[in-house]
Amino acid sequence: MADSVYYQISRYTQPPMIILGTLGVIINQILFFSRKSLRATSCSLYFRALSCNDLLVLYIYVLLQWLVDQYGFDPTKTSDWYCKTKTYIQTGLYTLSPYLVVLACFDRLCTSSTNVRLRRIATIRIAQYLIPCMAIFVFVAYLHIPIWYVLVSQPTFSICTIVDTLYVRVYAIFLVIFLGFMPPFLMIVLCVITLIFLRRRRRRIMPINQARLRQRDNQLLKMLFLYVASHLICTIPFSIVLIIAVYQLPTPSSKITSLFRLFVLLFNVNFSTSFYVYTLGTPLYRRELYSLIKDIYNRLRRKIHMNNNQPRLQMIDNSYLKRT
Repeated sequence: MADSVYYQISRYTQPPMIILGTLGVIINQILFFSRKSLRATSCSLYFRALSCNDLLVLYIYVLLQWLVDQYGFDPTKTSDWYCKTKTYIQTGLYTLSPYLVVLACFDRLCTSSTNVRLRRIATIRIAQYLIPCMAIFVFVAYLHIPIWYVLVSQPTFSICTIVDTLYVRVYAIFLVIFLGFMPPFLMIVLCVITLIFLRRRRRRIMPINQARLRQRDNQLLKMLFLYVASHLICTIPFSIVLIIAVYQLPTPSSKITSLFRLFVLLFNVNFSTSFYVYTLGTPLYRRELYSLIKDIYNRLRRKIHMNNNQPRLQMIDNSYLKRT
C-alpha cells in the first residue's frame, strides 16, 4: 500500500517539477546574466551556480529515478561501472546545492558585516574561487562511494548496493551529518549572524549612493532568506526520517522506509523552486524580470516593424528606378 502511494505521488509530481524547474533555471540564468543590478553582485554568482546544479540534479537524479520508479529503466542493474559512477555523481550533485546555499549565506554575512576584511570576501573574484572549491570538496567527500558500491547479481534480480554492513552504518551516519544536518545548521547559524550584523548596521547613517547599494543587498538577502526557509521546510522532514532510519539499521522498518522515500520527493522540490521563491518574495527580482520581459518585447516589436517596412522600401526603390 505504501509503495503504491509513493509510485502514484512520484508519477504525477516529478514530471511537472522537472518542467517547471527547467523553466525556472533558464529564466534565472538569463535574468542574472543580463540584468546589471543582479549580475554585479557576488551573491548572484552563487545563485547562478545553484541554478545550474539544480538543473543537473533534475535530469541526472530526479528524472532517472522517476524512470526507475515508473518504468523499471535502471542501467545500474546491468553494469558495475555505471552503478558506481551514477551513484557517485548523483549523490555529489544532490549534496552540492545545499552547500552552494551555505556559500550564499556566508556571502551575505560578509556583506552585512562592518568588518572590512569580511566585506572583501563578498566579491565576484572570491565567489569564482569558492564555488569550484566547494564542488571539489563535496565530490572528494564522496570518493568512498565508487569503492564500496557494487553491482550484486542474483539469478532473479540485480541491485546496485553496499555489501559491507559496517560501511552501511558508517555511510548512513555520514549522510545524516554531511547532507541532513550540516547544511541546514550552517544556513540557520549564518542567517542569524547576518541578522545581528544588520541590526548593528541600521544604526549607522550612510550616504545616498551607499544606501541604494544597501537596499539592493537587502533585497538579495531577502531572496536568500526566503530560499533558505523553503529549503528548510523541504529538508527537515527528510533529515529527521534519515536519522530514524540510521538508528534502526541494519533493518529499518517498512514504515520508516516508505516515509523516507516520500520525503525524498519533498526534498527534490528544493531543486525546482528557486525562481518561484525569488519571484513571489522580492520586489527587486519581480522588477528586474518585468524589465527583462519589456526589453525582449520591445526588441521583437522593433524587429517585426523593420521586417514589415523592408518590402515597402523595396517597392519605393523599384518605382523610382522605373521613373528614371
